[in-house]
Amino acid sequence: MFSLFRDADQLQHVEEQLVQMLASCQDAYRLATAATFGETDAQEAGAELKALDKEINRTEREIRRELLIHGTVRGTDVDQGLMLTYMSLAKDIERIGDKCKDIWEIADMGANLSQGEAVDELQKDREHIAELLEDTLDAFAREDSDKVHELVPGIKDADSYYDDHVQEYVMSDFASRETAPRALFYRYIKRLSAHLANILSSIVMPVDRLDFYDPDKAIEEADSG
Repeated sequence: MFSLFRDADQLQHVEEQLVQMLASCQDAYRLATAATFGETDAQEAGAELKALDKEINRTEREIRRELLIHGTVRGTDVDQGLMLTYMSLAKDIERIGDKCKDIWEIADMGANLSQGEAVDELQKDREHIAELLEDTLDAFAREDSDKVHELVPGIKDADSYYDDHVQEYVMSDFASRETAPRALFYRYIKRLSAHLANILSSIVMPVDRLDFYDPDKAIEEADSG
């Protein structure tokens, strides 16, 4: 999508910043889940996560300033659609960072998801999100519309899976110290996945349909880029 609306070098730096923010979210997720699954000290992971979060937030502010300056300088020539898209993307990526902090807080409360029943499934779902982050970063950096059409339907289809697990653990007769952290984990990865879907949608959807993926309304030219 981006190549359709900007000149060869227009706001290229903003796109690079967005890619870097998303890469930082990968690191944040790795730290958060390592703590939540008892693989590293929660406080040590938290210190690193806090530094990453500050970096993500700082970059978001830098993007806002750069877009403001760009809009002021170019005046009526500014591409409003592209500006709105960049703003939306920066916010979605920043919120992924927030979800990583939420996941880390499960460990900070003393929970360990590597203990108890169904640990293999939890680990599988944890790894799935890690792979989804990697795939989203790759698709976003390369503006790979084919990858978008492959990934987003799977994200949408998984919503009911996460909801079922939240309900299962909320209604479980097992001790809340085991079920509550699991319910929170599934709630957080569902929201994280939704933000990834929004980011992916920006590659193929027109500005008025950002965050509302529909393959029938995708920008056709994106398929060639």
